[in-house]
Amino acid sequence: MIESIFKGNTYRFCKTDKGNYWVGANRSLGGGWGSNYYPGNNCTAPMCIWGELVEIAIASGVPAESFCSPKPEVKEKRERVSKKSNRPSISIFGGE
Repeated sequence: MIESIFKGNTYRFCKTDKGNYWVGANRSLGGGWGSNYYPGNNCTAPMCIWGELVEIAIASGVPAESFCSPKPEVKEKRERVSKKSNRPSISIFGGE
């Protein structure tokens, strides 16, 4: 489990096969409200702070590869086969 503390609030990194995201884990209980960006417990954090959360986690010793998702396999493109009709036809689009 990867956690980062940003402006007094704790955020947790979630990695799934559909995508990665940060969620709020714990609001600061100290004297202040911390950050205005805190979404609430178990709610997705705003994307504008994701970069800073990653930097904080890497600085605390988490490997950078933990935040990379595997690239999907590229499918080979198939060549289109042109169809020829057996009967005579008229082209209205100027084709041959």
